[in-house]
Amino acid sequence: MVRRTVRNAAVMTLAAGCLLSSAGMSRASQSTGAGAAQVGANRCRNPLPAPNLPSGAQATDLLWPQSKMGLGAAGVWYLSRGKGVTVAVIDTGVDKANPVFGPDTVLSGPSVVDLGDSANYDCDGHGTAVAAIIAGRENGVDGFSGVAPDATVLPIRQTDTVAKPGSAVRLADAIRTATAAGARVITISIGTTEDSPDLRSAVQDALAHDVVVVAAAGTGGPASATTRPNAKFFPAAIPGVLAVGSVDRDGNASSFAQKGVGAVIAAPGGRMAVPAAGYPGALTAEQGTGFAAAFAAGTAALVLSYRPTLHNWQVVQRLEVTADRPASGALDASVGWGVVNPYRAVSTVLPDEGRPDPSLGPDYRVEPASAAVPGNQRTMQQVVLGVAGGGVLMLAVPVITAAVRRGRIRGTRAGV
Repeated sequence: MVRRTVRNAAVMTLAAGCLLSSAGMSRASQSTGAGAAQVGANRCRNPLPAPNLPSGAQATDLLWPQSKMGLGAAGVWYLSRGKGVTVAVIDTGVDKANPVFGPDTVLSGPSVVDLGDSANYDCDGHGTAVAAIIAGRENGVDGFSGVAPDATVLPIRQTDTVAKPGSAVRLADAIRTATAAGARVITISIGTTEDSPDLRSAVQDALAHDVVVVAAAGTGGPASATTRPNAKFFPAAIPGVLAVGSVDRDGNASSFAQKGVGAVIAAPGGRMAVPAAGYPGALTAEQGTGFAAAFAAGTAALVLSYRPTLHNWQVVQRLEVTADRPASGALDASVGWGVVNPYRAVSTVLPDEGRPDPSLGPDYRVEPASAAVPGNQRTMQQVVLGVAGGGVLMLAVPVITAAVRRGRIRGTRAGV
């Protein structure tokens, strides 16, 4: 309880500080009509990308992820809407004024690109789309809904455009900023192929502070002009990070995603409708593994809101064992243990999840998920999900000995 209180206080302190630091840089008055670019983009060197969908279009067929994931009052929102959970979005910034967000959804966030600058505007649109997938209003823009509409977003700018990913040093700075601010979930949708001790250290620090770190498993694809085929992306390839692959509307691995990079789970990333930064009330069609990571991060927020005492490795465990399994039933390098299932992740009762908090001391023993055990190589036999007897979910949770170090669980992800 004390830890949660301190975390919440830290979030509010950072938000207040960022608000004061950016007070003199407020955005110019903006048009509020759909399809009209906001003047607030006057800080951007290039024009904001215009929506590629007609103004006011319902784009129902492009809202397939919302339907596929059961987002609605009759689904997972009956149990959880993400209230009380702060998700840090390390990306290109977030268009805070976009009507897809509630008035208190997006905190005033910082930039690690230009110190003293704000992350509450977006010159690319990627960060706004990621944040909207995580915590957009229920039916906020032409039927679009985020996964956890009551969650809070802390934007942190680590690059100005997705075409020029930030360096490992910037990513490390952004992760440390999010951790210090008390974010419960950190999502990184723009990765780097650069491995870095500094980045690994920042990730380990976040994990030690019980943060769920979510990252896109790969964003270049086999035919990328800037990335070698099947290259590892960081921080997704760092032990302990929940690496997320992308699937299309049919549940197949997306053709644009990196193959064989060790995804833990997958989520919708194929062509979908997302809110357009700088164009209030407009949707645009996009695709990418980064959006899949956003769906997984939103689901983590739902889980933590409903089960706030869970540790980060327990959240990872839930997303793994409750995912909709690949057709082969085996671990797949592109989609991991399957496609994230928000309702199951929130509602499923897992055996022995009420184990003592390991921070109580070395006399306690825990049995963490396979994704959270250093050096562990998982097989399908370790994590089995079955459905039996009238639709009752029966789960077999992997049993693994954990090393407990005075309140700190160091997790790793196998298969990278």
